[in-house]
Amino acid sequence: MALTAATVTYWRGRGRCEPLRVVLACGGVRFVGNYLEKKADMDALKASGKLQYDQVPLVEADGLNLVQGTPTAVYLAQGCGLWPEMPKEQYICGHILAATQDARGPLVSFPFHLDEQRCLEELQSPKGLLGRFAPRWEALLGEGKPYFLGATPSLADCAVYEASHSKD
Repeated sequence: MALTAATVTYWRGRGRCEPLRVVLACGGVRFVGNYLEKKADMDALKASGKLQYDQVPLVEADGLNLVQGTPTAVYLAQGCGLWPEMPKEQYICGHILAATQDARGPLVSFPFHLDEQRCLEELQSPKGLLGRFAPRWEALLGEGKPYFLGATPSLADCAVYEASHSKD
């Protein structure tokens, strides 16, 4: 399957949608951003039946309404050549993706408290992105490979790129 186009629906912010946008961009997939501006927009989207769990982000691609971040990221990666074929490499990709979701916790919660100092402290803590996750990703990359799986980028590389550039 070769994914060529998508529509991404989310609010005007990064949040849980940004990793999906990055996968699409890394995979060379053209996509349109559909931004929710007010509650009525979300209500209309819910009424449309496109949201399996009444949550966004929503990615419309291949005639599907893709919801829930992890399976959507994997589907998109498969559609644009960023998902490996071998089970061992799929596991590596999957565990790195899951770790980026954990590492992004302070960034995802930031819009709900708007305390920049708290967010920075959580990111820099021993259990945060910089204290726990980044050193381990560096060690995996330090094995003489340009990407986590070797010579070609994967969903894991997209996810780590996005997580480590989220503050930008």
